[in-house]
Amino acid sequence: MVELISRDEHEKLYLQLYEILKKKIENQEWKAGTQIPTEEQLCNMFKVSRATVRNAILELVRQGYLIRQQGKGTFVNKDYIESGIIFTTILKPIFVNNETNYKKSVATKTVMMPLDILSNELNIPENRHIIYIKILWFNEKNVSVIQESFIPINICPQLLEEDLGAQSIIDILEKKCGIKITKIHNYFEINLLNKELALSFNLPENHPVILLTQKVFSGDTVVFLNKIYKRDDKDKLFIAFQRKL
Repeated sequence: MVELISRDEHEKLYLQLYEILKKKIENQEWKAGTQIPTEEQLCNMFKVSRATVRNAILELVRQGYLIRQQGKGTFVNKDYIESGIIFTTILKPIFVNNETNYKKSVATKTVMMPLDILSNELNIPENRHIIYIKILWFNEKNVSVIQESFIPINICPQLLEEDLGAQSIIDILEKKCGIKITKIHNYFEINLLNKELALSFNLPENHPVILLTQKVFSGDTVVFLNKIYKRDDKDKLFIAFQRKL
């Protein structure tokens, strides 16, 4: 039985299709190494446009679930399925290495209305409040890392009352709110600092920094979003790889 796309949902159609196709891969309904249906077949199967199908497929390729072979079609990535490697980030020590001692300061913790782009990334209605947290990580001299976190307030409202200086957001979500984190998607890019972030870093506006965007999931639900900005200094960015058991 084909799972249908809901046009009544706030979530964009291609994101709904992405989740449906991802489940087919993770549940091995589509076996490793096999060719998936063509774009035209998927359009007919789910009653959506070719653009919707193409965007969903591109995201699955980008996430490593699918690979495209020119002149042949699109296939389930055999290496991805067989290796069972989940690329996750350990948030608590992410910017701590053996050479540098970091100090953590919670600069902002408040409730706000999400901007359009945040609503889309968190898959929530535009009128749903979110918790906004801004954390500064200092090395010996400067702010080296700025972490902005966005959490729908219904996920864990007591987060506003918690001490974030001694524990991570993930620790609170799992231990205090009973939310199990199952995966984290990481996206790296070069970002030009806006005026507010440049002031926090004591750098000129439009100065380039590394931006790590993290989507943190419980099951298939995005429970919070991190925007982590790393200045161009000598300190290392640490990311761990965890093998799926």
